[in-house]
Amino acid sequence: MNQLININKLIRNLIIIFSFAISNELFAQDYIWFHYFNRYKLSYKFSIDSDIGWREYFDAERYRGQIRSGLRYDINANMYARGGIMYVNGSVASEEIRFYQDYVYSFKIKDITIQQRIRFEQQTFTDPTKNFNFRIRYNPALKFHSPIGHWTLAAEPFVSVKKDGGYIGANRLLVGIKNKIYGNVHLTLQYINERAYSKAETGYIAENQMIRVRIDHVIHPLRTGPLFGRKKNR
Repeated sequence: MNQLININKLIRNLIIIFSFAISNELFAQDYIWFHYFNRYKLSYKFSIDSDIGWREYFDAERYRGQIRSGLRYDINANMYARGGIMYVNGSVASEEIRFYQDYVYSFKIKDITIQQRIRFEQQTFTDPTKNFNFRIRYNPALKFHSPIGHWTLAAEPFVSVKKDGGYIGANRLLVGIKNKIYGNVHLTLQYINERAYSKAETGYIAENQMIRVRIDHVIHPLRTGPLFGRKKNR
Protein backbone atom coordinates (compact mmCIF):
# COMPACT_ATOMS: atom_id res chain seq x y z
CA MET A 1 0.00 0.00 0.00
CA ASN A 2 2.80 2.40 0.91
CA GLN A 3 4.54 1.60 -2.39
CA LEU A 4 1.39 2.53 -4.35
CA ILE A 5 1.22 5.85 -2.46
CA ASN A 6 4.89 6.54 -3.25
CA ILE A 7 4.39 5.72 -6.94
CA ASN A 8 1.34 7.99 -7.14
CA LYS A 9 3.34 10.83 -5.54
CA LEU A 10 6.17 10.24 -8.00
CA ILE A 11 3.82 10.40 -10.99
CA ARG A 12 2.22 13.61 -9.70
CA ASN A 13 5.65 15.18 -9.18
CA LEU A 14 6.76 14.26 -12.68
CA ILE A 15 3.64 15.88 -14.10
CA ILE A 16 4.26 19.03 -12.05
CA ILE A 17 7.91 19.31 -13.07
CA PHE A 18 7.26 18.75 -16.77
CA SER A 19 4.23 21.04 -16.80
CA PHE A 20 6.41 23.74 -15.21
CA ALA A 21 9.08 23.06 -17.79
CA ILE A 22 6.68 23.40 -20.72
CA SER A 23 5.05 26.58 -19.40
CA ASN A 24 8.46 28.21 -18.87
CA GLU A 25 10.13 26.89 -22.03
CA LEU A 26 12.63 24.92 -19.96
CA PHE A 27 12.83 22.20 -22.58
CA ALA A 28 15.43 24.50 -24.09
CA GLN A 29 17.60 23.67 -21.07
CA ASP A 30 21.26 23.01 -21.74
CA TYR A 31 21.30 19.52 -20.28
CA ILE A 32 19.80 16.97 -17.94
CA TRP A 33 21.91 15.98 -14.96
CA PHE A 34 21.57 12.39 -13.70
CA HIS A 35 23.00 12.14 -10.19
CA TYR A 36 23.18 9.16 -7.81
CA PHE A 37 24.13 9.74 -4.14
CA ASN A 38 25.00 6.90 -1.80
CA ARG A 39 25.55 6.98 1.95
CA TYR A 40 27.07 3.80 3.39
CA LYS A 41 26.74 3.76 7.16
CA LEU A 42 29.86 2.52 8.91
CA SER A 43 28.54 3.26 12.39
CA TYR A 44 26.21 5.61 14.21
CA LYS A 45 28.67 8.48 13.72
CA PHE A 46 30.63 7.59 10.57
CA SER A 47 29.62 6.90 6.99
CA ILE A 48 31.06 6.99 3.47
CA ASP A 49 29.31 9.49 1.18
CA SER A 50 29.74 8.88 -2.56
CA ASP A 51 28.09 10.11 -5.73
CA ILE A 52 28.25 9.57 -9.48
CA GLY A 53 26.97 12.18 -11.92
CA TRP A 54 26.49 12.37 -15.67
CA ARG A 55 25.32 15.39 -17.67
CA GLU A 56 23.40 14.59 -20.84
CA TYR A 57 23.77 17.34 -23.46
CA PHE A 58 21.86 15.51 -26.23
CA ASP A 59 25.04 15.69 -28.29
CA ALA A 60 27.47 12.78 -28.71
CA GLU A 61 30.45 15.15 -28.72
CA ARG A 62 29.50 16.90 -25.47
CA TYR A 63 29.65 15.09 -22.14
CA ARG A 64 30.72 15.49 -18.53
CA GLY A 65 31.05 12.89 -15.81
CA GLN A 66 32.10 12.97 -12.18
CA ILE A 67 32.68 10.61 -9.27
CA ARG A 68 33.23 11.63 -5.65
CA SER A 69 33.68 9.93 -2.30
CA GLY A 70 34.44 11.06 1.23
CA LEU A 71 34.22 10.24 4.92
CA ARG A 72 31.39 11.83 6.90
CA TYR A 73 31.23 12.34 10.65
CA ASP A 74 27.92 13.21 12.31
CA ILE A 75 28.72 15.65 15.11
CA ASN A 76 25.13 15.54 16.35
CA ALA A 77 21.62 15.31 14.90
CA ASN A 78 21.89 18.81 13.38
CA MET A 79 25.42 18.99 12.00
CA TYR A 80 28.10 16.95 10.29
CA ALA A 81 31.53 17.37 8.72
CA ARG A 82 32.92 15.60 5.68
CA GLY A 83 36.04 15.41 3.54
CA GLY A 84 37.04 13.55 0.39
CA ILE A 85 38.14 13.58 -3.22
CA MET A 86 36.41 14.02 -6.58
CA TYR A 87 37.33 13.26 -10.21
CA VAL A 88 35.84 15.25 -13.11
CA ASN A 89 36.33 14.75 -16.84
CA GLY A 90 34.54 15.36 -20.13
CA SER A 91 34.56 17.23 -23.42
CA VAL A 92 32.95 20.25 -21.73
CA ALA A 93 35.08 20.05 -18.57
CA SER A 94 38.80 19.95 -17.91
CA GLU A 95 40.17 16.79 -16.33
CA GLU A 96 40.31 17.60 -12.65
CA ILE A 97 41.18 16.11 -9.28
CA ARG A 98 39.30 18.01 -6.60
CA PHE A 99 39.73 17.70 -2.84
CA TYR A 100 36.90 18.98 -0.68
CA GLN A 101 35.90 19.53 2.94
CA ASP A 102 32.45 20.64 4.03
CA TYR A 103 30.41 21.43 7.11
CA VAL A 104 26.61 21.24 7.24
CA TYR A 105 24.35 22.68 9.93
CA SER A 106 20.54 22.63 9.99
CA PHE A 107 17.80 23.73 12.35
CA LYS A 108 14.02 24.06 12.30
CA ILE A 109 11.70 27.02 12.70
CA LYS A 110 8.25 25.49 13.11
CA ASP A 111 7.73 23.39 9.95
CA ILE A 112 10.60 24.89 7.95
CA THR A 113 14.11 23.43 7.99
CA ILE A 114 16.96 25.84 7.35
CA GLN A 115 20.18 24.18 6.22
CA GLN A 116 23.55 25.79 5.60
CA ARG A 117 26.54 24.15 3.99
CA ILE A 118 29.98 25.60 3.45
CA ARG A 119 32.40 23.66 1.28
CA PHE A 120 36.11 24.24 0.63
CA GLU A 121 37.51 22.91 -2.64
CA GLN A 122 41.06 22.57 -3.93
CA GLN A 123 41.02 22.10 -7.70
CA THR A 124 44.01 20.65 -9.54
CA PHE A 125 44.03 20.17 -13.35
CA THR A 126 45.98 17.97 -15.73
CA ASP A 127 45.85 20.79 -18.30
CA PRO A 128 49.15 22.69 -17.79
CA THR A 129 47.50 25.94 -18.87
CA LYS A 130 45.11 25.80 -15.91
CA ASN A 131 46.30 26.84 -12.49
CA PHE A 132 45.42 25.42 -9.09
CA ASN A 133 42.22 26.98 -7.77
CA PHE A 134 40.88 27.32 -4.23
CA ARG A 135 37.13 27.74 -4.08
CA ILE A 136 34.50 28.25 -1.38
CA ARG A 137 30.89 27.19 -1.96
CA TYR A 138 28.13 28.40 0.33
CA ASN A 139 24.76 26.67 0.08
CA PRO A 140 21.84 28.01 2.16
CA ALA A 141 18.54 26.15 1.70
CA LEU A 142 14.93 26.20 2.92
CA LYS A 143 13.10 22.89 3.15
CA PHE A 144 9.43 22.29 3.89
CA HIS A 145 6.84 19.55 3.51
CA SER A 146 3.78 19.67 1.27
CA PRO A 147 1.08 17.11 0.38
CA ILE A 148 3.03 16.15 -2.75
CA GLY A 149 6.52 15.94 -1.24
CA HIS A 150 9.39 17.82 0.38
CA TRP A 151 10.33 21.08 -1.35
CA THR A 152 13.77 22.71 -1.32
CA LEU A 153 14.63 26.29 -2.29
CA ALA A 154 18.35 27.04 -2.36
CA ALA A 155 21.18 29.16 -3.70
CA GLU A 156 24.87 28.34 -4.09
CA PRO A 157 27.50 30.98 -4.90
CA PHE A 158 30.98 29.72 -5.88
CA VAL A 159 33.72 32.04 -4.60
CA SER A 160 37.16 31.67 -6.20
CA VAL A 161 39.94 32.84 -3.88
CA LYS A 162 42.90 34.42 -5.70
CA LYS A 163 46.09 36.13 -4.54
CA ASP A 164 44.72 39.47 -5.69
CA GLY A 165 41.30 38.91 -4.09
CA GLY A 166 38.28 36.65 -4.34
CA TYR A 167 35.24 36.91 -6.57
CA ILE A 168 32.03 35.00 -7.27
CA GLY A 169 32.79 32.80 -10.27
CA ALA A 170 29.32 31.26 -10.49
CA ASN A 171 25.98 31.12 -8.72
CA ARG A 172 23.21 28.55 -8.71
CA LEU A 173 19.53 28.92 -7.87
CA LEU A 174 17.72 25.65 -7.18
CA VAL A 175 14.14 24.48 -6.64
CA GLY A 176 13.32 20.81 -6.15
CA ILE A 177 10.81 18.32 -4.81
CA LYS A 178 11.73 15.07 -3.06
CA ASN A 179 9.83 11.86 -2.34
CA LYS A 180 10.62 8.41 -1.02
CA ILE A 181 10.25 5.80 -3.72
CA TYR A 182 11.40 2.66 -1.90
CA GLY A 183 12.82 1.93 1.55
CA ASN A 184 15.93 4.09 1.95
CA VAL A 185 15.75 5.41 -1.63
CA HIS A 186 14.53 8.93 -2.43
CA LEU A 187 14.02 10.70 -5.75
CA THR A 188 14.50 14.46 -6.15
CA LEU A 189 13.61 16.44 -9.26
CA GLN A 190 15.30 19.83 -9.46
CA TYR A 191 15.40 22.84 -11.73
CA ILE A 192 18.78 24.62 -11.54
CA ASN A 193 19.74 27.97 -13.02
CA GLU A 194 23.50 28.57 -13.07
CA ARG A 195 25.25 31.79 -14.07
CA ALA A 196 29.00 32.22 -14.54
CA TYR A 197 30.81 35.46 -13.83
CA SER A 198 34.18 36.98 -14.68
CA LYS A 199 36.09 39.15 -12.25
CA ALA A 200 36.42 41.83 -14.90
CA GLU A 201 32.70 41.83 -15.74
CA THR A 202 29.83 43.49 -13.90
CA GLY A 203 27.21 41.04 -15.23
CA TYR A 204 27.17 37.32 -15.89
CA ILE A 205 28.99 35.98 -18.95
CA ALA A 206 27.18 32.64 -19.37
CA GLU A 207 23.96 31.02 -18.19
CA ASN A 208 22.91 27.38 -18.00
CA GLN A 209 19.52 25.91 -17.22
CA MET A 210 19.21 22.29 -16.28
CA ILE A 211 16.95 19.60 -14.87
CA ARG A 212 18.62 17.33 -12.32
CA VAL A 213 17.27 13.87 -11.56
CA ARG A 214 18.74 12.94 -8.20
CA ILE A 215 18.61 9.58 -6.40
CA ASP A 216 19.59 9.40 -2.71
CA HIS A 217 20.28 5.95 -1.31
CA VAL A 218 21.25 5.09 2.26
CA ILE A 219 22.72 1.66 2.95
CA HIS A 220 22.72 0.24 6.48
CA PRO A 221 25.04 -2.77 6.81
CA LEU A 222 24.48 -5.40 9.45
CA ARG A 223 24.08 -3.47 12.68
CA THR A 224 26.22 -5.51 15.01
CA GLY A 225 28.29 -4.23 17.87
CA PRO A 226 28.11 -1.01 19.91
CA LEU A 227 29.13 1.32 17.06
CA PHE A 228 25.62 1.29 15.61
CA GLY A 229 23.77 2.21 18.78
CA ARG A 230 23.23 5.50 20.51
CA LYS A 231 24.65 5.73 24.00
CA LYS A 232 21.91 5.43 26.58
CA ASN A 233 21.58 8.14 29.15
CA ARG A 234 22.12 6.87 32.66
